[in-house]
Amino acid sequence: MEECLAGVQNQPISDIIKVPRTDPIYNCHGYLTKVPVGAIIPFINHYSKPTEKVADIFAGSGMTGIAAVMSGRDVELSDISVLGQHIAQGYLAKVTPQELTKAAKSVVSKTRKKFGHYYQTIREEDGTDIELVRTIWSFVYACPKCGYELIFYDHVMLPEAERKDVCPECDTKFSRRTWNGGSDIPVKVVVKGVQGKQIEQDIQEIDFQNINDAKAEDILSKVPSLSIDPEREMYSRSGLKNRGLTETKKFFSARNAIILTELWDNISKIEEERIRKKLQFAFTAILPRASRRYQWSKQRPLNAQNQTYYISPVYFEWNVFELFLRKVNAAKKSDDVIYNSSDVFGDIEHGNARYSLASADLLEHLDSDSIDYIFTDPPFGSNIFYSDMSLFHEAWIGQTTDNANEAVIHTCGKKKVNAAVRYGELLKGAFKEAYRVLKPGKYMSVVFGNSKGNVWSLVLTALREAGFDSVPDHIAILDKGQRSVKGLSSGSESVVTVDLIMTVHKPTDKAAGESNVKWRQAEPEELIEAAIFDAENGDAKNPSYVYAHILREAIKRHLLVDNLHLSDVLIALRKAGYSVDPKTGKLSSPN
Repeated sequence: MEECLAGVQNQPISDIIKVPRTDPIYNCHGYLTKVPVGAIIPFINHYSKPTEKVADIFAGSGMTGIAAVMSGRDVELSDISVLGQHIAQGYLAKVTPQELTKAAKSVVSKTRKKFGHYYQTIREEDGTDIELVRTIWSFVYACPKCGYELIFYDHVMLPEAERKDVCPECDTKFSRRTWNGGSDIPVKVVVKGVQGKQIEQDIQEIDFQNINDAKAEDILSKVPSLSIDPEREMYSRSGLKNRGLTETKKFFSARNAIILTELWDNISKIEEERIRKKLQFAFTAILPRASRRYQWSKQRPLNAQNQTYYISPVYFEWNVFELFLRKVNAAKKSDDVIYNSSDVFGDIEHGNARYSLASADLLEHLDSDSIDYIFTDPPFGSNIFYSDMSLFHEAWIGQTTDNANEAVIHTCGKKKVNAAVRYGELLKGAFKEAYRVLKPGKYMSVVFGNSKGNVWSLVLTALREAGFDSVPDHIAILDKGQRSVKGLSSGSESVVTVDLIMTVHKPTDKAAGESNVKWRQAEPEELIEAAIFDAENGDAKNPSYVYAHILREAIKRHLLVDNLHLSDVLIALRKAGYSVDPKTGKLSSPN
């Protein structure tokens, strides 16, 4: 660590970085697997000086760029993701709150004047004409034996004691898999009541009329859309063919599609680029919620799943104007954190940050030995397919990510063949480019998380073969918190809820970086046993913590973990008497 900055050695990096995903920047725009800015800043401050140049070669939505700008560093961002570039440029577009408010109100006013009547309804409480907040829609399932149509919303709203999972006409067992799905129908409307609180009311004739009239609008032919083709991983994973959801526009109701199209058109006519970028940023941020992917539950909205194209059997159709204006306010809060954290802020094109569309294994826009520090977050193997999910937003942006060199492991279709080998080669190429552009003696931090040990071995091998020192300079556990029900089980579905941040060193002399250290395969049982023993100290909050501790210990001891899987850890914990609280995801010690 001798080559770390003067003045920053007194700011050691913790072995556990815990930064919740609740800050205004993180929540302003959705993007898969973001690292919170607060987790990146300590590394930038530790491994680089103010005014030095930072880079992120898997930049995604630009969190490293924001952290660098806030820390007074120049930053070079690059990724193949068109959506990622769009989001980062939106974050970094400097607009005053007054300018943003004025522009947002203007485009909403123009759009509402033309198509706002589609949200008009009548409040049952007092007969007042009012704009609805949202509509609840339900799937309708047809009994395969007698044709009886079951409205799923009515079914789940029955008291549990009265709910029977059979057809009320012929007693055929109800199954969402085997009963044919009919047309979705609206079942409830939510409005602001007389007392100001939101209330539900039954669908009225005016609601049906507005829904039907919207379906006849000519503007529907102009709704931006992209095909989700069969060769896409998410085509198979999300079962899109069965429900005819092979185009992105089919995920929107007719009236929301109309209003979104008109709103996007009005935003795109704004001449001032920075204001236009910021409003387009706010617009794309609401797309999942403005679509049929916004899940309903009895207790509260469940939001939209970002990793799949899933539509829940009961879902929301939300008022686009309300969503957009709320997101504009969120953008102002995000800007406030960025602008007030530093006196150093430059324009995206000419100042501190630049975002280039480039594959991580071909960084032609960067000179050799030109970067002082790299912080990057590569895709996690087969977990998420960024380019497939980005189609939903990129249809509106008007440019599509070239996914030929996407660093993912395919599990479906033709690309499944040799997918792991291809993934390893892409990572190796990316790390070699990182080695090339990084100055000698400098550092790169890599965020990574995966439930499969063989994927971890691919990463470690790629780093070594790229030329970095074989022993990481620092390994930290990154805990971003966990909000999803799936993640709370912390591994019951092969989900890892904490990641590792490995910082590796580029030697000043390439020969000096060559190591005679021999890596050997670990004995998973031995590592797991030791980790469970350590769990008695209360350090392991959930199974993912135990798994991360095992990985960190293995890397420090030059052990490969090809034969380790998160499920092995879960089984061992259960055998040792541990259980996982289904509400908190935390480990409970054996009695």
